[in-house]
Amino acid sequence: MRRSSIVAPLLLIGIGALFLARNMYPELPLLDYLARYWPFLLILWGVLRLVEVMFWAATDKAIPARGVSGGEWILVVFLCLFGASLHTVRGFSTWWPRTGLAMGDMFGESYEYPIEGQKPASKTPRIVIETFRGNARITGVDVDAVKVTGHRTIRSMDQGNADRTNKDAPFEVTGDASQIVIQNSQDRVSGNMRMTSEMEITVPKGATIEAHGRYGDFDVTDVSGNVEITSDNAGVRLQNIGGNARVDLRNSDIVRAVGVKGTFDLKGRGADIDLQNIDGQVTVSGAYSGVIQFRNLAKTLRFNGQQTDLNIEKLPGQVRMALGDFTASNLVGPVRLSTKSRDVQISDFTNALEIQLTRGDVELRPGILPLSRIDVQTRSGDITLSLPAAAKFDLTQSTARGDATNDFGSPVRAESDGRGATLRGSTGGGGPNVTAHTERGQVILRKASAEDKPLMPRGESPTSEKPLPEKPLKKVEQ
Repeated sequence: MRRSSIVAPLLLIGIGALFLARNMYPELPLLDYLARYWPFLLILWGVLRLVEVMFWAATDKAIPARGVSGGEWILVVFLCLFGASLHTVRGFSTWWPRTGLAMGDMFGESYEYPIEGQKPASKTPRIVIETFRGNARITGVDVDAVKVTGHRTIRSMDQGNADRTNKDAPFEVTGDASQIVIQNSQDRVSGNMRMTSEMEITVPKGATIEAHGRYGDFDVTDVSGNVEITSDNAGVRLQNIGGNARVDLRNSDIVRAVGVKGTFDLKGRGADIDLQNIDGQVTVSGAYSGVIQFRNLAKTLRFNGQQTDLNIEKLPGQVRMALGDFTASNLVGPVRLSTKSRDVQISDFTNALEIQLTRGDVELRPGILPLSRIDVQTRSGDITLSLPAAAKFDLTQSTARGDATNDFGSPVRAESDGRGATLRGSTGGGGPNVTAHTERGQVILRKASAEDKPLMPRGESPTSEKPLPEKPLKKVEQ
């Protein structure tokens, strides 16, 4: 009798679980997880086959000549190619351009060398940091020079090669008083070694910063000029920036900006975003899978993500987006939100509000009079409206399949229609249209009171100021 393996059924179960998770939680960064952890599939596969062989041996069954068949080896090769490609495409590594790891990365030792440079500068110089691997902390102070201190780490098979590399790839601060270039010369490092740099840079407060990186973090503080950062993989922290800020990242763990006087433009992909106290327009586009938080934005917010589009005219309060949740309070509209799968809670908003949702519950509490136009559409989920008793409105709140609950009372009435129901009513006085419809779910209308607290993310109080947790600078030494 031919033996059967449990690997194939478990593989089907795993694939089915992945597709189910994707369907249930569209915001789940499934591809990022696969890109990082795909080698565990090979480990699990090998363990299962080893357990099978040991079980057959313990039960006196014939042990197969080969533990892995030819077809399975083909699948292993395909999985390796797919996983390595996905790992590179998602921005976690640069396998293909480097054609493998350097020998020094695997077997070498780390050798440190101090770096130091200084250059006289004007009050408003342009500072260019060349593409490098490492961390840079840039601080604006009342000085008339650019000063760089820190160290570089060269990983090599021996001290002699590291010394020659440090000499052949010198650290330099060049240029004149109006434009200063900080060069690490890392492009001169051979493929058998790896160089990283840790830099502390002080610049005049009026400086403009242009920084380029491959891997590592940028921390910029107290600079009154513009800041532009481009990197393959970086965390970015900006504080007290007097000009515009532009950040373009292929991948990031966090982007935090606090106190930007000009516009803020972010694009790329990554995890967490925390933007606070920004005077100019904020534009964010890309794929971000972590916690996204906005507070006190004086002008328009435009967020364009993989699953969510959000437009807000002004944000005196806050918006917080996490996996499966969207919570906001104190918004100035018009507000437009389009998302796939989130539970939405919004309170204390003014001007028009439009929400289009594929799946999730919606709870709205305007709280501010006069009431503005509201339009909510969802395919699956409950819709709860809490309207002030003195509000003027023309209401149509309906469900194609579900129940309707009227806790507001007169003049709103409930109407049944087959499997669905509608809440309909008008307070007169030329109030705005309030329209809410769900294909599957309940519709609930409540009468708000002055004691109602703003809707907040789970675990927070209405007065809490909860920034995202601080993350340490990347450890770039491999």
